[in-house]
Formats: sequence, C-alpha cells, structure tokens
Amino acid sequence: MTSSHETDNIIDKLKAASSDNKLSCSKVFEICNENSIFPDIAGFTMDQYRMKISFCQLGLFGYPEGKKIPVCDTVSNDLKDEILSYLEDNKLPCAAAWNIASEMKIRKMDVSAACEKLGIKIGRCQLGAFSEAKKGNCK
Repeated sequence: MTSSHETDNIIDKLKAASSDNKLSCSKVFEICNENSIFPDIAGFTMDQYRMKISFCQLGLFGYPEGKKIPVCDTVSNDLKDEILSYLEDNKLPCAAAWNIASEMKIRKMDVSAACEKLGIKIGRCQLGAFSEAKKGNCK
C-alpha cells in the first residue's frame, strides 16, 4: 500500500516533469527508475491527478496524429515466434514487447509494427493505460 507521503512525493516528481499536464512514457519510466517507483503506481497516480501519458514507446497512443507505429511489410520468423511465445489471451503484454526488443536488439516500435502486421493487439500497459479502470489515461 502506498502511503499519503509516498503518493505526494510521486505526484510532485511527475508534475515537475510534466508539460501541459502530460508526460511521455519514457519520462515516466525514467522517473520510476530514478525513484524506485513501480510503473503501475506511477500510472495510477497520474490517472488520479488526471495527468496524461504521451508518446507511448510502442507507438500506440499519445501522438497528435494518432498511432505512430511504423509500417512493416514483413515479419521475420524469429520475431514472429518470439511474439507468439509471449501471448496472453491473444495479446502481447507491453512488458513482453519491451523484453522482445531488448533480447532481439531491435526498437520497441519494431515489435509493435510486427504485431500490427500480424494482427496482434498489445495489452497490459505497464502504466495501466489499457486497463478498464483507466480508459481515459492514454490520450
């Protein structure tokens, strides 16, 4: 359970780094890493204070024009197999996409582009953006 003091500390750090009540996904993770904050706690706190996540590192939301996923003509068998091995309820969890990118030494957006080509949705955002309880946060 997060104490009131911890929540105040988290929100102070998030607000200080925000612009127009928005924070990029990468900045939220930077703050989480620097302050030993779980990403889902940061996302929940942002939602409580009506802060928005921008510029998803997978290109899924937070861009002025909509999605920013690059076009992918083909998907290598290795990448496809890796994606399929991580599926949960026919979706690729965000953390798994990050793991795949790290393991295969490719960009996170390359993983999401492959998912787009394969017709696979990405779910379980580490910041909670896709959860039913937080529908409004991923803008």
